[in-house]
Amino acid sequence: MSHRHLKAALLLALLLGSALLVFTPGVEAQTAPISFDMQVTDATVKLDVRPGADGIGCTQLDVTNTGTTTIDVQLTMIASGVVISPSGLTVTLNPGETRNIPVCALALTRSSYKNVQVRIDGNGKETSTQLGNVNKNTGFVAQITQFSRLSVRTETPFSQVRPGKQLPLQFTVKNDGNYVDDIAISVINQDKLEDNGFSISLANTLVNVDSQGEQPFTVGLQMPRGTLIGWFDEYHTVTVEVRTTLQGSTESRVMSATIWVRGVFLPGFDPIFTIMALGIVATALSRRSRD
Repeated sequence: MSHRHLKAALLLALLLGSALLVFTPGVEAQTAPISFDMQVTDATVKLDVRPGADGIGCTQLDVTNTGTTTIDVQLTMIASGVVISPSGLTVTLNPGETRNIPVCALALTRSSYKNVQVRIDGNGKETSTQLGNVNKNTGFVAQITQFSRLSVRTETPFSQVRPGKQLPLQFTVKNDGNYVDDIAISVINQDKLEDNGFSISLANTLVNVDSQGEQPFTVGLQMPRGTLIGWFDEYHTVTVEVRTTLQGSTESRVMSATIWVRGVFLPGFDPIFTIMALGIVATALSRRSRD
């Protein structure tokens, strides 16, 4: 082969080698030997802490081995204000395997309404050698739900009053729920009392009461009276209702007070009534004199 032909062959070989280097496919990225994923089913778990409820809410934690080797994943659940079960455990996963783990939160009965962040930490290591150290975390919110519970009492359960007089009835409402509550107040038999001649006034129809707090309120009453002198001897009941305005709750309580309206009604200083009263008295005295 001539020198010219040898040079051409070497040049061709060099060009082919460069082309192979240029078009050689890149090496695909390999899956990490230790890799895992954690997911919870519910982002928020509600805990019912009303009296008689269990105060428990649960979700599901899914742990998946996305690596190429068998791993141990150590799980730790962290929260402040609720009890988490389980608080910690270790699971062994083969490549591609998923473990479904129930996770529950517990709050005491009558616990205060609040949201508690629950954190779940995972640490993965290769099973046989315990080498590697891959950390992941996830979590959910444990929501202690609000509930309403009311009570009401009166400081004047029985009163004797003369007709035509005014009487303030004293009541107190207590919020036995686990959060501040707006409480509506009403006299549920007001129409019947007004038909019997009472006048009723209620200064506050809505009060804001903190959890475990109390709020006094007054029902003002004007006793019935006639237009002439008359004798009264009647029993009446004033029934008060306190009711929560919490959406979805029907919590309410009632309390009654008894009023004994007894005595003689005198029209007072109204001239026309006074003249009529004097006329009645004069007629009675005149008949007594004749007798």
